[in-house]
Amino acid sequence: MPRLILGHTTDTTARVWVRASNRWPIAFLQLVNPANNKILSQLSVPTAEAEFYTAVHDFVGLSADTDYKVKVAFGKTANDPPDARIRDAYAEGRFKTFPTTNQQPFTFLLGSCNLHSLGILERPDQSWMTISRVAAKTQARFMIHAGDQIYADIPFKPDASLEHYRDKYLDAWDDCVPAKRVLTELPHYMILDDHEIFDNYEHGSGELGSTLPRIALKAYWEFQHSHNPKTLGTADQYYYTFSYGSVQFFVLDTRTSRISSLNQMIDDKQLKSLLSWMTQYKSNTKFIVTSVPFVGAVKNPERDKWCDPAFTVQREKILEHILKNGISDVVFLTGDMHTSYCAEMNISDSAGNKTVIHELMSSPINQFTPSLPLEFYYDSPNTQTGSGLQYQSTIRKNTYYGGHSNVMSITVTSGKPIEFSIFRTTTDVMKPELKGKL
Repeated sequence: MPRLILGHTTDTTARVWVRASNRWPIAFLQLVNPANNKILSQLSVPTAEAEFYTAVHDFVGLSADTDYKVKVAFGKTANDPPDARIRDAYAEGRFKTFPTTNQQPFTFLLGSCNLHSLGILERPDQSWMTISRVAAKTQARFMIHAGDQIYADIPFKPDASLEHYRDKYLDAWDDCVPAKRVLTELPHYMILDDHEIFDNYEHGSGELGSTLPRIALKAYWEFQHSHNPKTLGTADQYYYTFSYGSVQFFVLDTRTSRISSLNQMIDDKQLKSLLSWMTQYKSNTKFIVTSVPFVGAVKNPERDKWCDPAFTVQREKILEHILKNGISDVVFLTGDMHTSYCAEMNISDSAGNKTVIHELMSSPINQFTPSLPLEFYYDSPNTQTGSGLQYQSTIRKNTYYGGHSNVMSITVTSGKPIEFSIFRTTTDVMKPELKGKL
């Protein structure tokens, strides 16, 4: 079973996730200086059956931009001596704390849609082996998982069973040993999309009412959200922010408050938080993670994408805020569509104000998807007028990558265009399939 995940990291802290077991419920953590193997901190962490024996711990007081190693072993009691503890495979991780400034370029990975439930038909092992190699090749500092980390509803419709959802995480991250390894190789930031619950989920949907979503979200908390930064909303909301030096990230929760009949993709509190955050960091490089496309104009969005008329009002509030407040350097990061691309949106108003925002999509990490042309999925270019704005979405055809499993590396260099590379994950070739700049 996955025993260790590296989570939210800052210049002085690092959050690690552990999973013990009924037989060995105590996790023993060590923080180690990899240069000399000196133990810097060690402690025991109790776990509970009610949380599926998962727990997180925050190491604090760390030095910025510094390498560390973390180890976990397991025991029956907090008093177990070292020779009575057991250690599983991939129970040791290495990470580097974030810097305080962005004097040097940095790279992170973006991925989504990890199909893991079709057995020998589409095993994800090769994809995760490639992700490990890409992370090493690019010296990636962290990875963003933009949704559908599990497919709870494939191959069969899920029951309202906590065991079912927990088993899906074990299938995705334990049965696939390379995925278990990647989770220990760099920090990971995650947000759910629909398949963590069921296809096209929105608040209040489903014949089982609130029971199944509540169960699915408990498993999501245990395996994913617990090692993210603290949520900005209430305990049952999952959006959050983090930073790497001066570069800012806002991770949207576009599922648990979505009510299409009320024209709501996110609730008012999350929307206000997003707008305030953009104003606070108006001149910083900013990435907004959304599990469904914001910029790209999807054909037949079926109340599941930002471009659907149900969400026009909220989408235009965000666009208007960007334009009217002179907010620059906005890049959306997304997945969901089983294609990858770079898109841009030109926004203007009658007063002559103009700006451009961008979107990078990487999807899927591993999938069984036909290769179809851009025109099959997207309207591009697509011009809309509303709320005093005119905005046009364009997907750059030379960056479109359809049908093949992939992961994207994104490199940020102060004062220079953001660069991205798309790597096919179902091959051993480490040469990018596509490259580009914003």
